[in-house]
Amino acid sequence: MAEEDEVLDELNEEGLEEELVEGEEEQQGVAGWMTSATPWWVVSVLLHILTIIFLGLITMSFKDDSIDNSVVVVTELVKPKDVEEEKKKEPESKLDADRDTKATDKDATNMSTIEVPPEILAKAELSDHFETVNPDKPDTKSAFGNPDAHMFHSASGSDDAAGGGGVGGATLDDLIGVAGSGSPGSGGGWGGGEGTGTGNDKGNGHGSFGQRGGGGRKLLVARHGGSRQTELGVENALKWLAAHQDADGHWDTKKYESNEKTDSACTGLALLAFLGAGHTEKVGKYKDNVRRAVAWLKSKQQANGMLYDSSDAGAHRGEGYPHAICNMAMAEAAGMARIPDTMASAQKAIDYTCNVHQQGDAKDDYSRGAWRYHPKDKPDTSVSGWFVMALKSSKVAGLSIPQGSFDGAIKYLDKVEHKEAGGDAAYGVPSTYWYMEDKQFGHGNSHHRLSAIGNLARQFLGWKKEDLQGSVEKFVRDGGVPNWGTVDLYYWYYGTLCVFQQGGDLWKNWNDSMKKALVENQRKGGDEDGSWDPTGVFKDEWGRVGQTALSCLCLEVYYRYLPMFKNAQK
Repeated sequence: MAEEDEVLDELNEEGLEEELVEGEEEQQGVAGWMTSATPWWVVSVLLHILTIIFLGLITMSFKDDSIDNSVVVVTELVKPKDVEEEKKKEPESKLDADRDTKATDKDATNMSTIEVPPEILAKAELSDHFETVNPDKPDTKSAFGNPDAHMFHSASGSDDAAGGGGVGGATLDDLIGVAGSGSPGSGGGWGGGEGTGTGNDKGNGHGSFGQRGGGGRKLLVARHGGSRQTELGVENALKWLAAHQDADGHWDTKKYESNEKTDSACTGLALLAFLGAGHTEKVGKYKDNVRRAVAWLKSKQQANGMLYDSSDAGAHRGEGYPHAICNMAMAEAAGMARIPDTMASAQKAIDYTCNVHQQGDAKDDYSRGAWRYHPKDKPDTSVSGWFVMALKSSKVAGLSIPQGSFDGAIKYLDKVEHKEAGGDAAYGVPSTYWYMEDKQFGHGNSHHRLSAIGNLARQFLGWKKEDLQGSVEKFVRDGGVPNWGTVDLYYWYYGTLCVFQQGGDLWKNWNDSMKKALVENQRKGGDEDGSWDPTGVFKDEWGRVGQTALSCLCLEVYYRYLPMFKNAQK
């Protein structure tokens, strides 16, 4: 420190002495042309001017000296590592502007290059704080909104119990699948509200369905194993579906290689594909297609709430499949756009599902079972899987559902689940799911397909990941991963959703095969550009419309329903 002070003093003295010498020389130069004949007032003015200049030079000298001092001190005393430590104090979650994930152009036909740093990708939380405490009703503790909606948002990173909120709040306390406590009153709801989100309260549009478009979608694609090719596949599929939709909003399946008239079910599947990519009645390039599809379904809704085109009679094996699929589509359309008329139609549809079609007495919840082709029929696993999905989408959309409908589904699954002897306790005892309570097989003896449906239903009804791992691994061993040589899109659809939720190496292997099968076999060129040829099981029923819609839904898996389990995709 003594040496540094001496250096500073020397710099001060040298700088000041130089400036003083310069000032004296300037004064001598001026005095040289003054004479005794010069008027006194001129001399006075000049002396004052010289004095001011001299004082100004002294002041400048001290200011420059001060700047020099500060530079020397910073250079000598602050080490580079100290500067680095200061940088580390910045929030780790802050993305640099030039590395942030930009929102997808609404008119884009291809994804822009995804450049998400690995360290950010590992830490990024995709909830975007859309399930936050309602500032107007903080006592509701509705931090996560509807806890029954975990498959629609990421709850990773928090150990808090999910709150209730919305639609009476306290009525959600005993819902099947609830991971925590309910909240009183009519609070929070499910995030967004107005916009692309869902919920009773107003929000910023980032609700339970809020990650189906924009930058959040791009991040999810990168995180969960999608690619620019899978996104291009989705866009081309939607383009084909939009171009082949009838003016009244439905898809005529017999025009496109279906041997049966399955317009109701395939219109529901096509609508789900548009909704899965973030298009609604309000937003998106295909909002007009969504509006017309929703309007057609409303026009076909029966007085009792059933969504079914009566001209389809004789196909589908009955009303069960088409209504369940259309109910699911209408619920998601209602939840994403929050249009009152669509909400009312969706509520009527779920009322039919629970009070008319479901097995058992609607006035006696304990007698409820599951679903089949016709109302009150003895249930089967295949049809019931679609109805469970409709229940969940309806619940997330904020519709009213009797508790007994969930209970009935669970009781039925308990009856058709058959556990194997042995098994690894750490991964749950492997199970298969039968077609009916007293009938092991159905739909071509496809126990692997039925088990995919049963396990996905368990996931959406609140079962733990570790308790299902053994069963999921078993149906993948039995049925294999997607392969275009043995196409079974019904199995692929349920398997893709189910294995995605389990995550890990199982998902990586399934996803790699699924992407290869679908991306490489999507049609290119001509009128079929963007579609998939009807092939494999159920090709005669789905036709090109159903085949394309289901394939598109598989490629949307990365963002359509977010992981229900913590670290499911890590």
